[in-house]
Amino acid sequence: MKTRMTTFVIGILGIGAAFAQVPATAPVSETAPAAAEMMIYDKALADGWQNWSWAKTILSAELGGSARKPIKVEAAPWSALYLHHDPFSTQGWTRLAFLIQGSAAGGEVRAFALIDGKVASEGYPVKLGNAGWTQVEIPLVTLGVENKMIDGIWLQNTSGAELPKFYVTEIKLK
Repeated sequence: MKTRMTTFVIGILGIGAAFAQVPATAPVSETAPAAAEMMIYDKALADGWQNWSWAKTILSAELGGSARKPIKVEAAPWSALYLHHDPFSTQGWTRLAFLIQGSAAGGEVRAFALIDGKVASEGYPVKLGNAGWTQVEIPLVTLGVENKMIDGIWLQNTSGAELPKFYVTEIKLK
C-alpha cells in the first residue's frame, strides 16, 4: 500500500510539475491596443486602402517642389475623396488626422467615416485655406466611429458649387 501511495503522490507531483513548466502565454484580447498610428496615405496609399473617389483625384501629385506627394482633389458639387478599406476595428485609435491645403481661400469640405459604406454621423467641417498646410485632428467619437468597424473615409464637398482644388496628405488614425 505504501508503494502504491508513493507512486500516486509522485505521479501527481510529476503532473503538477509538468503543468508548472508550461510557459504562460498572454491571452489574445479583442481590447488589445492598436498600433500607435495607422497610416492611410502618406506619399501613396497604405496597404489595403483603395481610391474609390468620385471627385477627380491624382495620387502622389507634385506640389511646387515639395517633398510631400499629396492627393490632389478637384471637387465638383457633392463629390468626394473616398478612401476605402475592408472593414476593420477602430479600437485603440481615437482620432483621424491629416494635413490639408487649399489652392484658394474659402471653401469647406466635410470629413466622414463609413460603416458598411454609409456615413456614420453628420461629419465634421474642415475649412480650406491657401496659407500652407493645416493639421486637422478629428475625434473618432465625433465621426460616430469610436470602437466601431469602419470601411472608409470621405472628404466631401457638401456644397452645390465647385471647390478650388485642394491637397490632402499624411492621413492616419491616431
